[in-house]
Amino acid sequence: MLFSITEYGLIRRARDFPGAVNALTEIYLPDRAFDALREFLTESEVDAVLFFFLQKGRECIRVKNYVGLLETRDGTQLEILPKAATAGEGREILLRMLRHLQNSPFREIQSARLATSRLPLWEVFITLFLDEVVPVVTRGLQKAYVPQTENQRFWKGKLEYTEHLRRNTYHAERVVTTFDEQTTDLPANRLLKTALTYVQERARMVPNQSRIRQLLFALDDVPPSNRIAEDFRAVATDNRLFAHYQPALRWAEALLTGRVFSLSPGRYLTLTLLFPMERVFEDYVAAGFRRYVTEGEVVLQESTEHLINDHGGLQKFRLRPDIVLRRNGITTVLDTKWKQIDAAHTAGNYGIDQADLYQLYAYGKKYEATNLVLIYPATEQFQKPLDLFGYDETLHLRVVPFELNVPLEQAVLGVMKNEE
Repeated sequence: MLFSITEYGLIRRARDFPGAVNALTEIYLPDRAFDALREFLTESEVDAVLFFFLQKGRECIRVKNYVGLLETRDGTQLEILPKAATAGEGREILLRMLRHLQNSPFREIQSARLATSRLPLWEVFITLFLDEVVPVVTRGLQKAYVPQTENQRFWKGKLEYTEHLRRNTYHAERVVTTFDEQTTDLPANRLLKTALTYVQERARMVPNQSRIRQLLFALDDVPPSNRIAEDFRAVATDNRLFAHYQPALRWAEALLTGRVFSLSPGRYLTLTLLFPMERVFEDYVAAGFRRYVTEGEVVLQESTEHLINDHGGLQKFRLRPDIVLRRNGITTVLDTKWKQIDAAHTAGNYGIDQADLYQLYAYGKKYEATNLVLIYPATEQFQKPLDLFGYDETLHLRVVPFELNVPLEQAVLGVMKNEE
């Protein structure tokens, strides 16, 4: 069973609210699925993903700012999406942003594949994985000569004299030899076979099921991996002949280990394909500026300055702004924050953290910037830049929205327009 919820959504037990209808901001899970998530929470590494609490004596779980897919051992799937009007729009926004996430299998997603966002997220992931396996199989599985030692009825290769005497004292018709044999039984092929078998058991869409059967037929001579971790270590050092395997292998690793980053499914879940939205948003915006700002110099994660210039003869506390833009003799420092702010909530400083303003002030002084820009995602409550913030007569800060429902180039140009 599939449930869709947005980040910061609320998860409750279905039996506590008979007849309640699921929504993107609040869902009601059967006991087994809810208990699996609650037990998952007992593992120390997941406290940034989910939050357990009691509300009027009833158990609740709050989703934090991770998005992606969870699967419990009873087969219940929970897809966590960025906030949007519909689940389909949330999936489309997420996939568009994931295309620019560093060190992930999503970087090869083609624009045309964003149309699959109307499918459940798990089926989208399977589709994207299959898209990467097809070119590997079409090109032909990589083969290699591997030494084989066998006790045969004919001479082939090099005689293994000691082993031959040990095994064939009473079998003069046999001989033990070592020879090279071309085979597809290689770590990369075994991992693809194993990942295909894994998704075959979980695919529900007929087109995906059909493609998986065809690909498994093409890998019929390849055995599945019975030492997955060892095979992944082996492919990490494979030569350039396997370069075209890398996109598919990145997907295989995500699927077979049940994770993309460091979060492990542990004992209670079978899959945790989760992504921290701060990182996703940061990489998305940075990719846009790197690609579409053509005038001047764009530097990402520049780390040339320190907050403390001298402490016992050493510099301390390295600064690392998200984006530094230098053009026409003007330096602009831009930083991204994945947080919803409210342009009408002036009494609460719009929901902006004071620490973020301190951080931008330090960037401005140390990088001798003329302009500072703080970028938040655009929402219904934040559609246009806030009034200018003036630290002093020479240093000003703009707080601007970044559109997620438009092409990346348009969103970047929208920010740049506010700076001109």
